[in-house]
Amino acid sequence: MSGLKQVFGISPATAALLTFALAGCGTAINAPSPPPSGAIQPQSQPATGPILGYIWDAPSHGLRPVQGLPGASIVGTATVSTSGAGPAFIATASSWVSGMALFLDTNGNVFQSPLSGGALTRVATIPGASALVLSNSGGYALVTGDNNSGVNIASVISGLPRSPAIRSLEVSALASIAGGAASDTGTVALAAASGQSGTSIVAFSGQGAGVQVATAQSFGGMQFVPGSDELVVADGVTGALTAVSHVNTAPASAVLVPQGAITSPVALDITPNGRWVVAANHAGDVLRIDLTAAVAATKLHCSCTPSQVQAMRGSTSGTTVRLVTSGGGPLWIVDAAGTAPRVLFIPALLSGSVPSIVTKSAI
Repeated sequence: MSGLKQVFGISPATAALLTFALAGCGTAINAPSPPPSGAIQPQSQPATGPILGYIWDAPSHGLRPVQGLPGASIVGTATVSTSGAGPAFIATASSWVSGMALFLDTNGNVFQSPLSGGALTRVATIPGASALVLSNSGGYALVTGDNNSGVNIASVISGLPRSPAIRSLEVSALASIAGGAASDTGTVALAAASGQSGTSIVAFSGQGAGVQVATAQSFGGMQFVPGSDELVVADGVTGALTAVSHVNTAPASAVLVPQGAITSPVALDITPNGRWVVAANHAGDVLRIDLTAAVAATKLHCSCTPSQVQAMRGSTSGTTVRLVTSGGGPLWIVDAAGTAPRVLFIPALLSGSVPSIVTKSAI
């Protein structure tokens, strides 16, 4: 693996493009005017051109496209605004494959809306829900939280976007849920942390009970490979990454990178094209792994403090993830493609109002 590499800059042409976009098209990236109280305001101008993915802009309560290409992109006008809609939205997720986004509010209501804009439709109410994740195809969602007694809850929403159906998982016996992932095959996985005994990775398929498919000393993130039931898990203590294939039939584990590959990872995701795994830690270290094994694992560095890694599911080649951070500053992304992956930034939307996504790739 190569040594740590820090990537800050963008080309002069890219800088000029971004300067023009920010200075000359300010109204296009500023927050939309608040809708009337209690209304959910669809926007009239859907995003056009190349789109890296979508982000939730918490300060202005809008779902915004990241338009352009890696190294030359800006945050566009919200396609859906929920300002003044009532209960606050605490989690969002989107899929370019299905053309749909999900929204979770503080009352446990789950809504969906087209990425191009339109009215939000409630598809489920799950009291106590606090987080959600969506499969790459957008066909399945995993919603987790805890009830009034502090007992774990978890539900799977299948048949999205046209025929949503809900089933509850039996998770009351699990220890604290540290993370989760949903596959395109309908299998979901939960990471149950239990103090000194480490973390158990439990998979659920159909109506059956959960089956332990892997363990870790602590949870460092996990995600399913798009279009499959292969699960990649990071150990938050050792830094090892393991692939578990055939999760819903005959689980088999294989080490992707050994212990020490990355120090104390906190999250990972897999690019929508299914080739690249990107893991990160709070120190800004980033590890990219090629699932085809054609390219050696590569280390990068970001001048940021990632807490989540979020695949950018847009109309482009599907090789980009976002390093989600808290607080202000630019949006950081990783262009994972090729032999020389890059850490890049997208200029802040507004001073003091930077989009912050609350959807969790690892719940």
